[in-house]
Amino acid sequence: MPTIHYERQGRIVLITMQGDTDLNLGCVGRELHDRLIEYRDDDELWCAVVTGAGERAFSAGADLKATAARGGFGGSFWAARTLDLLSGVEFWKPIVAAVNGYALGAGMMLALGCDLRICSDNASFGLPEVKYGFPPGMGATQRLPRAMPLGPALEMLLTGDRITAEQAYHWGLVNRVVAPAELMAEALKLAERIAANPPLAVRATKELALRGFDVTLEQGLRLESLLSHIARQTEDAREGPRAFAERRRPEFKGR
Repeated sequence: MPTIHYERQGRIVLITMQGDTDLNLGCVGRELHDRLIEYRDDDELWCAVVTGAGERAFSAGADLKATAARGGFGGSFWAARTLDLLSGVEFWKPIVAAVNGYALGAGMMLALGCDLRICSDNASFGLPEVKYGFPPGMGATQRLPRAMPLGPALEMLLTGDRITAEQAYHWGLVNRVVAPAELMAEALKLAERIAANPPLAVRATKELALRGFDVTLEQGLRLESLLSHIARQTEDAREGPRAFAERRRPEFKGR
């Protein structure tokens, strides 16, 4: 059975998927989502890094051999849907994906659900579901065209082919590409830069950026005005200017 490791490092949590093989198959499931919700609801944690165990794969997706042995995916269209990170639950804390190796199928869907993506130069990305008779799920058809230009996104979705780390960077899917040995240090460094900021301001900023896709510019500007006003009433918003004036490092509390 896949295992999800949860390692707190100060204000950051490192969440590592470990499957039965070095492809980390079947890791994007209930336990992972429960851990992500645990992070979301923990006031002491301000940023998360998600990665896969080893260097071969972030996650190569579902175990299709096991699926075939079960006779298919099963389930009912009418079954009540449990919301999680990839299916629509509100999640305003930041998540960094450290993609080491293969990010395929559900593994890529998870990477798309994260806010920032850093990958090793041996990484590859793909959504092969169309090759097996069904469209990609877990929000991939919606998030991929938002994460990169429409033409390349449709090419990936309609062919099911993989792209390299270089292509992913060229198309804006990942923030940067590093050597495998540098991946975790780079991802944690980015998480630390985010966690150094007041967390309520970070969450408000993420929410504004993402909600902006679904509203008009005028509505987005109004929402920005409202959330900015709320954020300016927090203790952290008083601490930031005070620390600047006193030439010291701010001590943010998340309130």
